[in-house]
Amino acid sequence: MKILVDTNVFIAAEDISRDSVHVNAELATEFVSLCRRVGVELFVHPATRDDIRRTDDQDLRRASEMKLRQWGMLRESPTPFDLAARAGYTRPLSENDQSDLQLLTALESRSVDLLVTEDRGLLRRAARAGLETRAIRLLGSIDYLKQLFGELVTPPAVESVLAYEISPDEGILSSVRDEYTTAGDSFDAWFDKVRGEHRECRVIRTPSGPIQGLAIYKTEVDHPFGIQGKTLKICTFKIAPDAVGAKRGELLLKATLQYANATEMDAIYVTLFERHTGLANLLERFGFAQLEERSSRGEIVYVKSMRPDEFEEELSPLDFHIKFGPPALKVRRAFVVPIQPEYHDILFPEAAIRPSMFGPEPSGNAILKAYLCRSPTTLLRAGDALLFYRSHDLSAVTAIGVVESAERIFEPTAVRERVGFRTVYPDSEIRAMFSRGPFVLTILFRQDRLVNPVWGINELKHRGVVRSAPQSIVQVTDNGAMEWVRDQLEGQP
Repeated sequence: MKILVDTNVFIAAEDISRDSVHVNAELATEFVSLCRRVGVELFVHPATRDDIRRTDDQDLRRASEMKLRQWGMLRESPTPFDLAARAGYTRPLSENDQSDLQLLTALESRSVDLLVTEDRGLLRRAARAGLETRAIRLLGSIDYLKQLFGELVTPPAVESVLAYEISPDEGILSSVRDEYTTAGDSFDAWFDKVRGEHRECRVIRTPSGPIQGLAIYKTEVDHPFGIQGKTLKICTFKIAPDAVGAKRGELLLKATLQYANATEMDAIYVTLFERHTGLANLLERFGFAQLEERSSRGEIVYVKSMRPDEFEEELSPLDFHIKFGPPALKVRRAFVVPIQPEYHDILFPEAAIRPSMFGPEPSGNAILKAYLCRSPTTLLRAGDALLFYRSHDLSAVTAIGVVESAERIFEPTAVRERVGFRTVYPDSEIRAMFSRGPFVLTILFRQDRLVNPVWGINELKHRGVVRSAPQSIVQVTDNGAMEWVRDQLEGQP
């Protein structure tokens, strides 16, 4: 595997800073050490050399140029004529834009497998250009590489806490405080009020303790912005800068949706400024819609309904799930998917048979996932319901997913690229799958819910869902069985 690092990652890795340790030095050092340990090749681009030469500080420029000689240097590739437009650049390009475009060109040319950068703008450009599954930030790259090369990764956990359990001195609150403290409003006064009200919160902590992700909730029943029913307001939704791009936002949103479902909310809403494009993209991906009305601060209002009505019948099963779930299903077709315990624990760690008695709750990974197998089926379509059947030890359906896409892929690198940064299978396992046949069925899906209590094999046989313990993916074809599955899944648990 070959990885290209942006200038900001190179500088952090070399800790090139005049006054103190670079803010990302620890992460970058771990990243470089991990790459060397697992045999990943690291490269810089001539664009980084150009960035360094534009540095005004002569001492820093000289130190950077010396360090640069210790890194592999890519050669430049010709830029496709349409790449700048696809990435959203407008002419004329600034020097920084030209440098960034060259990094995207390297990705597009496949001279490297991944780009690691701390530049949010560049990540957005990569996504617009269709390169989203190959561009990532430092923390996300560390998680990804550890899983890919079989090193131990502890899934981040979301803790349920009350606001008074959060220290006002938490670093994650600094930018929120700066943004929302004005001449007429004090963030600290608001946060004191929130703590006194014992507001429900969800947090993601680092192993050392500081909070990486924070969501603060409030229940409203006075129809804010005309929203009907019992409404959950997400007052604060924040991911620490060094954790953006590591799926922490998706995990925190998953916990928020679980909370909204458990407390029987009819809708969820959040307000945010236009500059928060990353959060806006995340919300839209999971069914939040922008209202025309704005908040008194001029913020955009995003709303997600949790209760479909009779006028939603025209939505496809996948669109229905995105708009109202998870959990929300319109079951038209269903497939039983056998999954071995070790892969079940990768995909659904929160459904482990023996969870930690004292661990934080809820825990697990995010919503967008991938499942790989050698099944010969060509029947799967977007919107199909997946009934994940844990084989061997449990012999029961434990989790439900919704298909986004299913494709036979004939080369390991293409599988990794297709899966992107969803649930990661070790590279050795992917290659082992190809040793047993020419293709791997790569299923991208969204987790809808866990099944509790599980549907055991005897129940499945009795209902006609399967005739025997499934050994490969099988479609539920019996009409009575399909009616039973619909009864279980249509309507939120």
